[in-house]
Amino acid sequence: MPKETMTAMERMEAAVKLEPVDRIPCAPLMDIFFPARFKGYTILEALRDWKKGFYSIVDVFDEVGGWDGMILPGYSVATTPHVYSGVSPGKNLFPGLDLGQDEPTQFEEKEALTRDDYDDIINLGWNGFRLKNKDRFNPMDEDRIVKWTERQIGRYKTEIEFWKERGVRSLCGAMTRSPLMILSTSRSLMEITKDIYRIPDKLEAVMEAMMDDLISDSIEAAKFTGEPGVFLVMERGGGFYYPLKIYERFEYPHMKRMVEAFAAEGLITVMHLDQDYTLNLPYFLDLPPKMVVAELDSTTDIFKAKEILNGHMCIAGDVPAALASLGTPEEVEEYCKKLIDVVGKDGGFIMSTGCTCPVECKMDNFRAMVEATKNYWPH
Repeated sequence: MPKETMTAMERMEAAVKLEPVDRIPCAPLMDIFFPARFKGYTILEALRDWKKGFYSIVDVFDEVGGWDGMILPGYSVATTPHVYSGVSPGKNLFPGLDLGQDEPTQFEEKEALTRDDYDDIINLGWNGFRLKNKDRFNPMDEDRIVKWTERQIGRYKTEIEFWKERGVRSLCGAMTRSPLMILSTSRSLMEITKDIYRIPDKLEAVMEAMMDDLISDSIEAAKFTGEPGVFLVMERGGGFYYPLKIYERFEYPHMKRMVEAFAAEGLITVMHLDQDYTLNLPYFLDLPPKMVVAELDSTTDIFKAKEILNGHMCIAGDVPAALASLGTPEEVEEYCKKLIDVVGKDGGFIMSTGCTCPVECKMDNFRAMVEATKNYWPH
């Protein structure tokens, strides 16, 4: 076991800033699904009871002897502290309502937004459009929405403070999505792709009209929660979905503007990159250095990412969900050691799950990831 000369918070900060570390930090992306299973709760129980849900994560932390950081502090929502900031088109399917009591939450993708909405977004901005359509997208009255918003951000702050008291850094004090990600999920992937090819100028204008609100909301939320980082979901712009000419027009410019705006406020950006972004990696060299974490989900070539981004930005990942769920502890340990050998060389790496910790993860496999990270440091 390497001699530890840094605190967990120091280790996380050094990894993000590409500074020397005493060993690689470990920071899983974890919702309540795997911890609930570990505790014997149904997912419905863990979602309904915040204490059961959040403290099931804490129990996993204690079970494996702790880790260094959290990508997100728990499972509450870091919405902005004003009315309707959390009102967005689209529908989540919940256990006990739309699904079985022990099934993970799912997103129902359908055409919640139409092309007819585009002019309103252009004229009103994103928040103005949501306010105008609040009853359409969320049937709750204003009083209930206010109480929900206050409760969610209050819990988010509580989660952050809890981990700070344990010496654990949560990287993100706010959560947002790129315009393409928002429109893709609310228009549907099929319809947004039609828009890209049939009305590209209109679509580009819509995205531009969304930018100021998305940026200001995220900065406000991060300042309110007190954690200087933004979790930016942009999983549908990569080479897995679209050719680079599409990425260059409809994803990259907006993502870059958001990251630069966050960096100007002293906020790091954790880019949540689900699906394969290998082709897009060189573009990230134009983003502010040492202010971004590329969080990968095991479909992007993480070793290629290290080759391209070494010395420019931190990489987080990427123990695959399949390996965590179906592999053996020995296989997990072997893969983690390979990550530390290659991606961890010269620092700038955070050991993490590939996307969120899967609901079917085996505790022995999760423990193997944490212990390998703590005990193996050949550099």
